Amino acid sequence: MLLLSFDIGEEKYAIDTNNVIEITPLVNLKTVPGSLHSICGLLNYHGTSVPVVDINLLCDKSNKADTLTTRIIIVNYHDKHVIGIKADNVTETLRANEANFKSSGIQLKTNNFLGDISEHDNSFLQLVNIDQLLSDDVRNSLFPEDISALG
Repeated sequence: MLLLSFDIGEEKYAIDTNNVIEITPLVNLKTVPGSLHSICGLLNYHGTSVPVVDINLLCDKSNKADTLTTRIIIVNYHDKHVIGIKADNVTETLRANEANFKSSGIQLKTNNFLGDISEHDNSFLQLVNIDQLLSDDVRNSLFPEDISALG
C-alpha cells in the first residue's frame, strides 16, 4: 500500500493515500471564533468551505511552529465529507506491506484513530485511521447535520 507520512509531535505516522484527495501548502485559514481548540479554521478549497483540524492538537500535543513542510492534507472522511488535516513534516510517500503492520497492543480510550504499527527505517511507523480521526465533540461541531439525520 502507498502511505503518506507526517509527524505528530516527534513521531512518524502515516495515512493510506486512498483517503487523500490533495496536499496543499499551508495557507491562511478563516478562523471561527468559539470553535473547538483542535479546529484550525476553514479552507477555501475550489470554492467550497472545508474545515481543517490540527492533528497535533487532536493528540493533545503542543501546537508546533509552522515550517516549510507543514501542509494541509485534504481527505475523504466517511466517504461523505471532506476535511483538511494540518500536519507537520509532510514530505514523503512510502510503500509498505499491509501485512507488516500489527496491533500496538495498547487499548486507547482517546485517540482511537491511532492504528497498527510497523517498523520502518529503524523506527516505528503508526497508521492513522481517517474515519476514526474526529472525536464525537469535533465531529458533532463540524457536521451537526449528521446528528439530526440520526434523530
